[in-house]
This record gives sequence, C-alpha cells and structure tokens, in this order.
Amino acid sequence: LRTALRHVAEVGGHVVVDLSRVHIIDSTGLGLLVRAHRDARERGVTLCLAAPSRFIRTVLHTMRLDGAFPIFDSRDHALAELSDGGGRPLPEGHAVAVPR
Repeated sequence: LRTALRHVAEVGGHVVVDLSRVHIIDSTGLGLLVRAHRDARERGVTLCLAAPSRFIRTVLHTMRLDGAFPIFDSRDHALAELSDGGGRPLPEGHAVAVPR
C-alpha cells in the first residue's frame, strides 16, 4: 500500500483512497495513511479518503485525524470534487490520481 500511494502521488494529481471495502484499520494502516498524507502534502497534492466505514471514521475522530484528511461519502463524490472537470473515466482501484 505504501508503494502504491507513493507512486500515485509522484505521478501527479490528487489522491483518492477508496476505503469502501475496508471495514477496520489498525495502527499500521493508520500510520501508512498519515505518512502518505504528509508525503502528498509536501508535493502539493491532496490525499483524501472515500467511503470510510463507521469504524474507520471513529478511529480517525478518536485520533483527531478526521480533520487532516478530506473525507467523502463515496469514491465518485471525491473524484467529482477533485477532478479538473474533464469528466474522463479513471481506472478502478483503491488509490487513484486525479489530475490537478
């Protein structure tokens, strides 16, 4: 996951991490997201989370990280908000780059 997130951020564009199939997160996963968020920010890229479960939202809130990431109810909503309006389809996956 770390390699995929780093690659997407390096390619350019904003990053959407689709969590729709992820129901729980541990400290390792949370650490990866925080590190990816920091790396993306250093590159001028936005890393956001799409469709986190109630458990993941609770963990983010408890760790006071819910304000660090833009959070969207769905991948489509995140892509619509971050896209350049080109409306081009993006590949399926858990981390995708959205052109700036």
